[in-house]
Amino acid sequence: TGFIYKTDDRYGYILTNEHVLKSDKTHKLLLSSNEEIDAKVLGRDQYLDLAVLQIDKKYVSLVAKLGSSENMNLGDTVFTVGSPLGIEYNGSVTSGILSGKDRLVETSVSKSNNYDWVMKVLQIDAPLNPGNSGGPLLNVNGEVVGVCSMKLVDDNIEGMGFAIPIEYVMSYIKTLEDGVKIKWPVFGVTMENIGDNSVDVPKNVKEGVVIVDVKKDTGAAKSGLQKGDIITKINGSDVKNSAYLKYLLYKYKPGDEVEITYFRDNKFHTTKVKLL
Repeated sequence: TGFIYKTDDRYGYILTNEHVLKSDKTHKLLLSSNEEIDAKVLGRDQYLDLAVLQIDKKYVSLVAKLGSSENMNLGDTVFTVGSPLGIEYNGSVTSGILSGKDRLVETSVSKSNNYDWVMKVLQIDAPLNPGNSGGPLLNVNGEVVGVCSMKLVDDNIEGMGFAIPIEYVMSYIKTLEDGVKIKWPVFGVTMENIGDNSVDVPKNVKEGVVIVDVKKDTGAAKSGLQKGDIITKINGSDVKNSAYLKYLLYKYKPGDEVEITYFRDNKFHTTKVKLL
């Protein structure tokens, strides 16, 4: 699913999730008018889980109005529009409430069973099903306040879906429209979560990541970090695991300097690391 969020003199621009796209540069779209057209992928990023597509303006009949998730309160009514389970159910609308804001949800961007990324999202109880991904989350005024992205699936879980806040989406929209590859900062280590590593972890270290290797000529190498060190904080924020470490690092840009708290020789230490 996707939605048209703007037009210019020649084109319409569509937002969707990155994970719903194949590797092709062009995709077939089925419009709400049931007309099938070609769309060009302008930009995409797996960590944002966002992509922008472009279509000829003549196919645009309506442009979504963007709202604000920041102004919403818990319990506010929300709606989703999407194509659950495929084309047969396209245009399906579900409703619910805003159940939570600023939720940190671990997910995978590497097509594996391991969580390697954390997304800051809106929580909703409106039903989401495969095929809803990329569709709009709307407030009662019909304004888009988020992009539906995922849900928790478990026999003991019901009604826990998540959407990317529209403010976060729009902060990267120009980069995606221009097709510029987003350069995420490089720390310079390979790592494993505590518990996944054979390194003996002291009882007073409950969370963190163990450095398995330090890459040469990186900020981590120049900072003095070594194999076996346990990273526990970045700029004072707790590092729960490798997914959270990446989430915290990607708040910064290449060239920024961050303070790393790590455990070595039964002591906590700090050092500065310049990100590449």
